[in-house]
Amino acid sequence: GVLQDGAWLRHAAHANAMAARLSAGIAGVPGARLIAPTQANGVFVDLPRRTIEGLRERGWRFYVFVGETGCRFMCAWDTRVEDVDRLAGDVAALVA
Repeated sequence: GVLQDGAWLRHAAHANAMAARLSAGIAGVPGARLIAPTQANGVFVDLPRRTIEGLRERGWRFYVFVGETGCRFMCAWDTRVEDVDRLAGDVAALVA
């Protein structure tokens, strides 16, 4: 069903848009540094260790795989705008 009526394109476009929104929300946060351009549904950002720990304590799940502080956040077809905004807000609050 996902291949019918362009559903896969709509889903991919939504995931990519959510990643772009997250990237934009994190880009201006002092102490958070994007380590790669956001070109699809992944956001790659270097965060302080205390921020990584704080995000995990708040229930966020993500990978740290670029050194010890390079994080990968992935967006999907069902990622909600409010969740993206809450994650960006949590990053900003925890970095401060």
